[in-house]
Amino acid sequence: MTAELGSFFVDSDQPPLSPDDADVVRRFHELYYRRWLRQGGDTIRISWFGYEVLKCPLDLWVYQELLARTQPDVVIETGTFAGGSALFIAMALDRIGRGRVISVDIEARPNLPRHPRIEYITGSSTGSAVVADVRRAVGSGRAMVILDSDHHAPYVYAELVEYAPLVRPGDYLIVEDTDVDAIPVRPEFGAGPMAAVDRFLSDYADFSADRRCERFLMTLNPGGFLRRNDAPTRVVATPRSI
Repeated sequence: MTAELGSFFVDSDQPPLSPDDADVVRRFHELYYRRWLRQGGDTIRISWFGYEVLKCPLDLWVYQELLARTQPDVVIETGTFAGGSALFIAMALDRIGRGRVISVDIEARPNLPRHPRIEYITGSSTGSAVVADVRRAVGSGRAMVILDSDHHAPYVYAELVEYAPLVRPGDYLIVEDTDVDAIPVRPEFGAGPMAAVDRFLSDYADFSADRRCERFLMTLNPGGFLRRNDAPTRVVATPRSI
């Protein structure tokens, strides 16, 4: 049984933070991430119907808003992990009454959640065979893309280049864990997802960061909610290192 969708979506720009408030947000973000990564706290390690998810619950709330608003035919997820986020998306699509999930991971993990809307693909998300399979699966449909695999900047940028053409104007390409090098919560990591996003946005004219998706102040993906605009795609002629 599907739910009747409403028509309320938050479209307004949010008021700017004062420098003091922005510092509070940054420090809380560092604490939230450090509690999980270095102190063994379960801030990011959550579950959805008994399956592990490494997400911020506030980001998952935004995901369901975007799914209800855009109603994609296919949601592409790179980085399956334990499958909890794929199940979350599939169950949201159940309520919407349409759509399916293609989840890609280099490792085939046991005991992944099974759902009629989920298809798992094993392989590198930037491998030619995997990309071809995903493109065939999307076909002429509309896609929402969520990138959450290898977080090193060159790899994330390669994913962006491969999957951006599947996203139509008004739809979303989400780069997860930009906080790694944007806050940065892991300064020792080096160039990560945010560096890839910065390069991508300078190379492609038809995507921009939708800061409305960060209105809860706490997000693991600052600057990573990318919405496709109406301008034509362009790529710089000379590749640049990240």
